[in-house]
Amino acid sequence: MNKIVSAYIFIYLISQNLCAQTPQAAPGKLVEVNGYKLHLLTKGESGPPIVMFHGAGDIGLIWNLVLPEVGKFAQAIAVDQAGEGWSEHGHAIHMWQQAYDTHTALQNAGIKGPYILVGHSLGGLLTRVYAHMFPDEVAGVVLVDATHPDVVLRIYQQGKPAWKRMRETSKGRDIPAVIRSRLTAQPKLETFQARRDFGDFLDKFSQSDQKRFQWIYNERPFSYVKGRSSYEAETMQLIYEKSEEYAFGDKPLVVISKDIWTKKEGDEAWSNETLKAESERLQRELLTLSTQSRHVIAKESGHQIHIDEPELVVEVIRQLVEELKQQH
Repeated sequence: MNKIVSAYIFIYLISQNLCAQTPQAAPGKLVEVNGYKLHLLTKGESGPPIVMFHGAGDIGLIWNLVLPEVGKFAQAIAVDQAGEGWSEHGHAIHMWQQAYDTHTALQNAGIKGPYILVGHSLGGLLTRVYAHMFPDEVAGVVLVDATHPDVVLRIYQQGKPAWKRMRETSKGRDIPAVIRSRLTAQPKLETFQARRDFGDFLDKFSQSDQKRFQWIYNERPFSYVKGRSSYEAETMQLIYEKSEEYAFGDKPLVVISKDIWTKKEGDEAWSNETLKAESERLQRELLTLSTQSRHVIAKESGHQIHIDEPELVVEVIRQLVEELKQQH
């Protein structure tokens, strides 16, 4: 009897493991970009195109509390950058290549601009690079608790933590030129098994989306190209030094900032209160990127405003769409 029970338990565990490893199909479209494919998650087929950029460590699916609602009055598109989510690895992962790849994917998918760009966290810097590269394709911008190029972070160098401006960690390397040619050989990938404890982070998402997140982060091995750099510090240094070149001119801009700080990040060098005041100062400074800007404080939100208050982000986008209609 015990052997029979053990056999059933063994079969059950094997079946559970096989079930856990079942790949989750891409919920959006895989679009050709010069020899590799980017994943575009789309909702809505009419109205102005709203292109959403995720932050570092996130994927396009993170917008899926906002995307369906925006899709009711516009074309809503969330992009998995190369090597993220369901997108394949391409030529490079620095922001200039990301902007070019996004532009190419949108064109190849038949989604024509001008676009309203929506960028969360590090995706906010990507909106600035995109607008710099393709100024005629940008109608307006929404920054969702976006990263400022002068952001202060705790940097670990030689095993010792220190608070520094991220841009100050730049090694002075030249950011590589954008590669526009076709990828002829797939890059050699390294993998490791990541683990992410979501806690209640996914509670607002559908069961199907929760399974997708779990597969991406906890079941499918994370792949990367060894030695490939994002040049984040160099990018922040460049945009900081040439801020006017990476501004939005007279294009409408809405800066949405968080108002809740639940994570204690400070220490004797930079108290949590000092970091909060500095962050608020930098968020206000983002308003100077456009002659038509306004500030919205998300009173019920931490950094992930599009999860804490998705309805607020939707309403901001809706108002911007209406504003642009009135201007034309």
